[in-house]
Amino acid sequence: MNAPRTVSPDALPRLADLDSPPKALWARGSLPAVPLVAIVGTRRAHREAARFTRTVARELARAGVGILSGGAEGIDAAAHEGALEGEGGTWVVQAAGLDAPYPVRNRPLFDRVLEAGGGWLSETPPGEPPYKSRFLARNRLVAALADLVLVVQAPARSGSLSTARHAGKLGRPLFAVPAAPWDLRAEGSTRLLAKGAARACLGAADLLEALGRDAAQASLPLPPPPLEGALGAVYEALSPTPAHLDAIARATGLGAPAVQVALVQLAAKGLARPEGGGWCMRG
Repeated sequence: MNAPRTVSPDALPRLADLDSPPKALWARGSLPAVPLVAIVGTRRAHREAARFTRTVARELARAGVGILSGGAEGIDAAAHEGALEGEGGTWVVQAAGLDAPYPVRNRPLFDRVLEAGGGWLSETPPGEPPYKSRFLARNRLVAALADLVLVVQAPARSGSLSTARHAGKLGRPLFAVPAAPWDLRAEGSTRLLAKGAARACLGAADLLEALGRDAAQASLPLPPPPLEGALGAVYEALSPTPAHLDAIARATGLGAPAVQVALVQLAAKGLARPEGGGWCMRG
């Protein structure tokens, strides 16, 4: 795998729009050369929100749009996964040095990003850990690099909202996914819509239209089929990040054999897939 290399910030001209552009930049893999949609949201995403994210990212990728996010669990990971499923490019903007990307458990996903022709970017030098302040600084890079920013699900206190604020300051189109007003995991993104700071996104077609691109391939995600009993419990426990069968058994309170049967049934329905010794949600 290629080592981190220094890149001139001038190689990504959109960073010059920032009041404090990075003085140095490190990269692994490619630099983006396509329109970019940044997709951000909570690490504790509801499975429906993660599924929606994967579908939107997949349809955008199929339409030739790159996906940008921060590589975190939840919405970020779902966005990268969706782009890979759509056989498009996706870029991870890190708050840590690229010799040790964060979070560690998402390293298999990050490696797949490189293998698919995408890349990692960071203004944090190799060998440096992801301090809290670096996450906030990273968010401004995500907003600056994007042609458009989508907030899928963000609580009232969320780093995703700092990305949204930077997008507004930079004049990047900002979209948010509508949610029920009692959904606290989406309180912040709902307020963006209520205040008129963001436009509603109901699917990839809305974003492609805003980008002036052909939306013919975009479609609204279908709701998952109703699942009951062990099947529903196991599906609820899945996320875009692979989890070992034993961890799923603990989360559901079911025995390992029952979980194994449910996973096979979910895989047959196209709702789960094995990866890296574990199982994860499939959009």
